[in-house]
Amino acid sequence: MRPNILLVHCHDIGAYMGPYPDNAAVTPNVDAMASGGVVLENHFAAAPTCSPSRASMVTGLVPHRHGLMGLQNHGLWNMDAAIPTIASLLRDGGYQTACFGTWHVNDRPYASGFDIFDPESECERVAANVGEFLRTRDATEPFFAMAGFFEPHRVFTDRWPDRPDPENLPVPYFLPDIPETREEMSNFYGDVARADWALGQILAALDHAGQSANTLAVFTADHGIAMPLAKGTLSDRGCHIGAVLSWPGQLPPGARYGGLTSNVDLLPTFRQAAGSTDRIPAGIDGVSFLDSIRGGAAAREHVFAESTWHDFYEPMRSVRTLTHKLIRNFEVRPGLQLAGDIRQSPIVPHMRWQLRSLPRPEYELYDLVNDPREQVNLAVDGDQPDPMAELAALLGRHLAETDDPILAGPVEPPASYWPFLARSPAGLP
Repeated sequence: MRPNILLVHCHDIGAYMGPYPDNAAVTPNVDAMASGGVVLENHFAAAPTCSPSRASMVTGLVPHRHGLMGLQNHGLWNMDAAIPTIASLLRDGGYQTACFGTWHVNDRPYASGFDIFDPESECERVAANVGEFLRTRDATEPFFAMAGFFEPHRVFTDRWPDRPDPENLPVPYFLPDIPETREEMSNFYGDVARADWALGQILAALDHAGQSANTLAVFTADHGIAMPLAKGTLSDRGCHIGAVLSWPGQLPPGARYGGLTSNVDLLPTFRQAAGSTDRIPAGIDGVSFLDSIRGGAAAREHVFAESTWHDFYEPMRSVRTLTHKLIRNFEVRPGLQLAGDIRQSPIVPHMRWQLRSLPRPEYELYDLVNDPREQVNLAVDGDQPDPMAELAALLGRHLAETDDPILAGPVEPPASYWPFLARSPAGLP
């Protein structure tokens, strides 16, 4: 019997959820999925910003190949609906397909493979709409459903009644320990709890419909949290994301997989789970990790990530292994630009000069074993150990073989982007 596939994803949550270390998230429903399934410990986004990462998630392609190299908002960039997606491939294979909440990839979700689309993205509404779909759909065919929660995107709310006490929260190491940070993190964790509650409602509806046992369920994110030095950067703070998978009887319960995975790997993994490896598009960047999390060999030895446009131009490319990361900045200058939502945070004035003076050399090399916080750039401060040349060659081949336009010079946005940029508060703090 072909499994149902349920993909639940959040804005801006990173790996701030119960199964991952170094955070204070209270996520009993994510935790329950983890206890019955598999946690991907080293799962990474192909981009540290919303639309490019989501398009990579559904196409198995890195951003410069699917073409969505900036925000899709209001049609600023639009992914070509002719590009195969998880939804279009599964629909062609006889699946019912539905998308509830955040899509953020193009303005043609039906042409991209969905039979049903509802853009309401507040997590409570998404959960209700998914529940209605599960109650009323034709249960004789398998389904693929995407549920995209807006939360915990900024602006954070204080609607969750049990949000944690700001005074008793751990402050992320890259942020100043000040009252503004603690208050923002408390509200952030409140919205994480809201998203977890909504996930629980969806899982309960799935169980009530009698479909839990035959459903591969995934809970994940688009990129890192919306804080300075996280979202929008190619550090692990920007690209490391949580991913928890549950599939009763098919995945080892309570397992943790430490190999590298990327969100471009979801499409081929879902195709393999559906028994349709022959329909995985040739030449995609993703590889299935299904055998790996069942105890097989590692699916990949490195992951790539990139940034070009968000509400600013920030051209960067990176390659990461389990031990090292190399970032190439295609604009060499000091300072880190911030997305408009982050720039309005009350934390930013306390970090302004740190952010404005942040070194941005052409190459950044980090030893992730001895320097997991990526503080010492070995390309500048070290003796450029052996991984430098190896990773530079690996990244260079990737960019050349995938025809990355960044190699030809600055990448121009669509003409409609310029009026948007003129209104955006994004940029140097």
